[in-house]
Amino acid sequence: MATSHHLIGFLLGVIVLFQTGSPVFAEASTSLQTFNSPIMKIESDKGVFLITTDSGIQWIQVAEEGKIQLKTLDVGDIIDVIVEMRPDNTPPLVKSWKLARSASSCKVFNGKTCSP
Repeated sequence: MATSHHLIGFLLGVIVLFQTGSPVFAEASTSLQTFNSPIMKIESDKGVFLITTDSGIQWIQVAEEGKIQLKTLDVGDIIDVIVEMRPDNTPPLVKSWKLARSASSCKVFNGKTCSP
């Protein structure tokens, strides 16, 4: 009987161990977010554009390689963008985008290059 109590205690300990590790993994996976919005404003020289989100308006930043691609976008284009959330007040960084409604030649952007 004592052995079964030790086994149950061991199993509960293992379960608790794995549960405390889960929130850290879940927190790390939330650094990517997806937004679908019309583009409100573009500042290609600064490498940013403005969209709307559920919580208000949000500046989105592109890496240096993407600044040239911002010039192909227009205000009003509908963009589905995946961004990496960053700490403090640093704008989220584009990982990729797909344009749903746009005359741009850069409909799909993978963070470095475009495809029509």
